[in-house]
Amino acid sequence: MTTTTKILADGRTGVSVREPAQLIASLPPLLGFRPADSLVVLGLGGPDGGQVCPAVRLDLPAAEHEPDIVQALMEIFADSAVRAVNIVVVGRHPSQPPPTTPPHRRLVELLCAAFAVLGPKVQHATWASEIRAGAPWHCYLEKDCEGVLPDENSTVTAAVFAASGHVTFDSREELADQLAPDDEAAVRRRAELMNAAVDALDPSVTAERRRDHGLALVRSALGRVRRGDLSFSDKEVVDLALALSNTAVRDACLALATVPYASRQAERLWLELVRRTPAPERTEPAVLLTYSAYLRGEGALAGIAADNALEANPANVLAGLLSRCLRTAFPPDRLTALAETDHLGALCPPDTPRATS
Repeated sequence: MTTTTKILADGRTGVSVREPAQLIASLPPLLGFRPADSLVVLGLGGPDGGQVCPAVRLDLPAAEHEPDIVQALMEIFADSAVRAVNIVVVGRHPSQPPPTTPPHRRLVELLCAAFAVLGPKVQHATWASEIRAGAPWHCYLEKDCEGVLPDENSTVTAAVFAASGHVTFDSREELADQLAPDDEAAVRRRAELMNAAVDALDPSVTAERRRDHGLALVRSALGRVRRGDLSFSDKEVVDLALALSNTAVRDACLALATVPYASRQAERLWLELVRRTPAPERTEPAVLLTYSAYLRGEGALAGIAADNALEANPANVLAGLLSRCLRTAFPPDRLTALAETDHLGALCPPDTPRATS
């Protein structure tokens, strides 16, 4: 048996995968979507040397850009305490003809040589035409190491991720579609309401009262999401967007990502607001979605949300910070300080337990 599970000290389920075919088939649930024409490098570290940190996926480069990709990956992994890496190539660059042998061998050789200098051991380097049941896979490092992939939905990794509520999308594009505007006409309508609401703001209201009112709005909205009610009116969307545009409210909401029994509801609220809010106010729920997904280890969703935030407001400081952290695979547990707040009790009960880093 090459795939095992165990309960970790923090209550999560750990999955140990040693067979290359199982490792390749585990990528869709691990990344959150089925990668295609991709280079994936999984770093292994942690106390027992078996924790994935980081998992980096890049589009397959054209041959002339392969050295640049290798250099970029070395910069990412130089700052991580990885002991070993697994390299997986999926598909081929569109400019290449259909391969008769595993493509991108030069890219893999450059990566292996670079990691040999950097330090981490390359455990496996494999290629698969695609990640589908029955698709062929081959090993770059060993002769006669090949086979066909199992159904990724039948892997232990998929079962563990599904049981924890994770959704695996069929492509990165399908994942990104979650954040697409729900109705362009409605978003334009809300933009007009937003302008009117901004013009109507009372300058005599103190910063403390504005913050407390915003926190109360978010708490009420979280209660509705918890009950399965997502039927927010245009005015309610505008009010919530204005509340989150208050930095004190937005920063307090970061803490919800560390509250086990509130983080999922909060993330669903941020996702709905991203879809329904016009720019530039959309950037704040997108930043909150980025941070929440980042802390959960869903780098693909976090990256898409960060791009969405910067598209809505390229000058947003926190969006830029999180985007840079994602590009360099900065460990998410080193970002938990951003969630420190004195106002968590205004968003959820004071005795609600927070996650430990």
